Amino acid sequence: MTKNRFDTGKFAATRRQFLGGSLGLGAASIVGFGAATMPAARAQARRGGTLRMAYPNPVDKIDPHATLSVAGQQLANSIFDNLTDLDAKGTLTPRLATEWTPEKGGEEWVFKLREGVKFHHGKEFTSEDVVATVEHTMDKAVAGPSLGTFGPIKEVKAEGPHQVRFILTQRFGQLPTAFASRWARIVPADRVGKMADGPVGTGPFLFKDHQPGATTTVVRNENYWMKDKPYLDGIQYMQLAESVAQQAALRGGSVDVVNQISSEAYFSLRNIDGIVAYSEPTARYQILFLQANMAPFDNVKLRQAFRFIIDRKALLQSALLGQGVIGNDTPLLPTDPMYPADLPQNDQDLAKAQAMLKEAGVENLALTAWTTSERPPAPKMLLALQEPAARLGIKIDIRDVPFTEYSANVARKQAMYTTQWTGYYTDYERLYKSFHSKGGSNYSAVETAPGLDALLEDIIAEVDDAKRKELMAKALPLIHSSSDRIIPYFQNFFGATVSKLKGYTPPQSDLIDVRELWFEA
Repeated sequence: MTKNRFDTGKFAATRRQFLGGSLGLGAASIVGFGAATMPAARAQARRGGTLRMAYPNPVDKIDPHATLSVAGQQLANSIFDNLTDLDAKGTLTPRLATEWTPEKGGEEWVFKLREGVKFHHGKEFTSEDVVATVEHTMDKAVAGPSLGTFGPIKEVKAEGPHQVRFILTQRFGQLPTAFASRWARIVPADRVGKMADGPVGTGPFLFKDHQPGATTTVVRNENYWMKDKPYLDGIQYMQLAESVAQQAALRGGSVDVVNQISSEAYFSLRNIDGIVAYSEPTARYQILFLQANMAPFDNVKLRQAFRFIIDRKALLQSALLGQGVIGNDTPLLPTDPMYPADLPQNDQDLAKAQAMLKEAGVENLALTAWTTSERPPAPKMLLALQEPAARLGIKIDIRDVPFTEYSANVARKQAMYTTQWTGYYTDYERLYKSFHSKGGSNYSAVETAPGLDALLEDIIAEVDDAKRKELMAKALPLIHSSSDRIIPYFQNFFGATVSKLKGYTPPQSDLIDVRELWFEA
């Protein structure tokens, strides 16, 4: 059976609903879970069974604020809760917070917290846990990938056991949505900085064990605050890097879910009895990273030249078999309502690239480009670059390494490499964190175009859609032409499950809601 809804407009429309309305949602003080968020199949759901879920990359770290792999982030999603959440339709919903209200025009926010929730080790969840977690992500020395994940926060203060005040460095209307981030997991105050010893959260599953490079296991939290959830007895996360092994394991019944499979595997599995294969449009994309703080890519003309080397149309067909959208070096899909209509498409133009190389004063370059096959189809991006680059006098040596080596020695440390980014839901995450010189996810930590920092600061402060779009029309061309990221395509989500698994919704941003999963008898 095949699930394939190749409709890129769906995601953009849904995003606008909660991006543009986040301030209003907060002012209305959302309380509790409405009936609309409950799946229709709930009455049929049954308890029992351990889910075996495979990813091409391993659970790299069990600390929710340190993990970089999607498998590690999915593990965190099963052990921890956030203050807010986004459902399958992209609607903002409460989780550990029940209400949120902006004050002083959005420069301060007050969140009320859910009462009666306990961490897995028995500690009651209170405001001190939120304060400790947020302060951890504000500390550059220890925060890791979670640095600044909660937004432009200046100070966080407890106002009693179940209320927290956030004081911001500037107005930020999308703060409640930022709290749904994959790195915004709430940890107990008495275990902050100690999650590598064994993660403890308030989520639907409890950590059991972690065998690096093999399996990581969680079991049902019988005292989960969301009554009757989860349905599964447990989940076992494992790594299956090779496409043939993924397909064989699913067909042979040794796994129940394979995520982030190749487009080839999707086409191979889509007509197999007892298997449901998915190809779903997302705003997830892969990047050719050119570190702007490292030679030779500290030369903006060289970064600009590289935008015109890859044949993006051919790459989309060869790497994704057409199951995706051509990228244009910004993190916005062309169908996004904030995308400038007059932004020219970057595509292969070797004559133009050659002229830019001459302007850059660069010739006969020899470069090493790093990638990992555990993030398919990233190596194909480099192969698509290698041959036309050689015609311009640029020799590229491709190094394909295991993800563990990649995460330890490549990202932020090499001048040129592939990486993978999800489709984020706030302008703070998708733009400010990635492209502002002080953004936690700006690996180069430099302003790649004059004036970009100021524009990004104005964008996240602006709550009016029309005014924010005007600012986007100024900022995105700077990112499009001069940033350290080349984005040749947006990927569909490819995955497959056994047909007896119910409640599975292909994720728009990588992570699956494991609370809803159950096995048919």
